[in-house]
Amino acid sequence: MKSFKSLASIPKHSPVTKRVTSLVSARLSKSEIELLRQGKKSISDYVQREFHAMLQPRLDKFKKQTG
Repeated sequence: MKSFKSLASIPKHSPVTKRVTSLVSARLSKSEIELLRQGKKSISDYVQREFHAMLQPRLDKFKKQTG
């Protein structure tokens, strides 16, 4: 004879909590958000320049090899 577990003996999982990201932007002023955007753009521009400068010698060498 099979035994069955009652529903009461099955552990219940806690509900998944959602992250609230809108609260962070509510704490920042528009000027602070704009400063963060400008900083992000400055970093992106810098990385692109440096990456290009690093790759350019390799590209030149590759062009010479392939003629």
